[in-house]
Amino acid sequence: MKKKIKALVNRLLSAVRQHPVEVVMSVVFSLVGCIHYESGYEYSFLVGPLVYFPVLFLVTYTLNGLMRQKGTKGAVGLRVLYYLSAFFFIPFLWMDDKAIWTPTYLVSLVVVQLVYLISGWKRDNDDFVRVALRYLKAVLSAGLLAGIAYLLAISVNASVRYIFEIWEDSYRWFYTEAAYLIFICGMSLLFLMFNQEKEEGDEGSNRLFEVLLNYVLSPVLLIYAVILYLYFIKVAVLWSLPKGAVAYIVVSFISATFVLKGCQVFLSKRYYDWFYKQASWVVLPALAMYWIGTYYRINQYGFTEPRVYLVAVGGILTGLVVLFLTKRWGRYLYAACLAVVLLSAVTYIPGITAKDIERISQEGRENEPGNAKGYDRNSYMQIDNKYPLDLSGYRTLLPVTGYKNDDCMYAVNSNDTLRLFGKNDEVLYTKDIPSFWEGQLKNAGVNPSDTIPESAYPDLLVLDMDSAKLVFQSIHLYRPSADSAYTVSYMIPSFYLEKKK
Repeated sequence: MKKKIKALVNRLLSAVRQHPVEVVMSVVFSLVGCIHYESGYEYSFLVGPLVYFPVLFLVTYTLNGLMRQKGTKGAVGLRVLYYLSAFFFIPFLWMDDKAIWTPTYLVSLVVVQLVYLISGWKRDNDDFVRVALRYLKAVLSAGLLAGIAYLLAISVNASVRYIFEIWEDSYRWFYTEAAYLIFICGMSLLFLMFNQEKEEGDEGSNRLFEVLLNYVLSPVLLIYAVILYLYFIKVAVLWSLPKGAVAYIVVSFISATFVLKGCQVFLSKRYYDWFYKQASWVVLPALAMYWIGTYYRINQYGFTEPRVYLVAVGGILTGLVVLFLTKRWGRYLYAACLAVVLLSAVTYIPGITAKDIERISQEGRENEPGNAKGYDRNSYMQIDNKYPLDLSGYRTLLPVTGYKNDDCMYAVNSNDTLRLFGKNDEVLYTKDIPSFWEGQLKNAGVNPSDTIPESAYPDLLVLDMDSAKLVFQSIHLYRPSADSAYTVSYMIPSFYLEKKK
């Protein structure tokens, strides 16, 4: 036990010696978080640096790694930049609170981790994956231990307050400041301890790792592959559009396929080489569905910020698939570089950021010369329910909200799909919105390219189901140009009518 404690202390001291700036940053930022809380959150300029601490920390850590690499050109310059990185937080002091919690933050977290993995420039896939696994293991281990330490801290505080009846009002500040100290300072130090070169080992010798990959993750991935292939066949036979949410499934499927492919080399028994060796060909149908759905929705509705990132992610996945079609170019290093370039381009470069592309796309679809507001008043249309409703044949009228509600039924229209839920969250109806609207127009006897007459409004506001009706309070429509068809922007539900038995 003494030897283990001594070894742990030595590793901690080694981490402090090798990473002085990171250690100082961790301590200072944790204390700044406590000061921010004690001030009653009056120092709003501290929010930006505190939120971006993981990004700033990993930037400094990456510079340290580059500086320590033997034979690196410009080592003196890197050393200076490494120490200056302690002040990279200064621009974030002027960051607007509203600009913090945006897609830019999430992309920055992804990009900075990819840059760290790229910084070692490991062309060999085994070496690249080994470094990535060591990094992931260090993050998860540090996070787990920090979480345990935090739970122990609050349990001790709660026990003292309960047993001795003191510090009754201390739990709020204790919970908050303990979180700053443990998760900013403690977790960072633990990460520095765990993510060291000497910790690099043969992950394949880990029995749990092998069982997880061979008997859990790979079988589940094969099931997903079968499901996606069956859905691809259905789409091809019915000649219909893939559902909007399928894009997220495809991203997860392709990403998981290539991540698990990279981990196969660390296994002593490899049962699924027949699948992973053909990974690029296996995922092609899923990738085709991804691009078909993306193209249709952009063509119909134009670019939005999420759709720009959808295209960027699609470009990364496509590049990954193409790279691994050949042994020469099939390198995770190159795929990571491609991801950094594409994500950074649509996030940081003025003029082609996701917001800029959204603005240009929507202005191009909505602007019309001579319109002072910059919008075509004929491009938008709102159908409100002000018509009498025939209740004959129905026994129950239930209210329906337009958001998740535990007390009554609700309908949501997101990801280009309309879903109706019962009181117990059971799905009563689901359909992609383009198909839904096409059916509504057909029932009302309106051609999609025709002007919608007011006489058709009552029929358009009622969705006929097998044994019920869903009545809408309003349906909002728009069209990209004067000669195009109206499409649904969003809908507000009103009532659900059940037929008599």
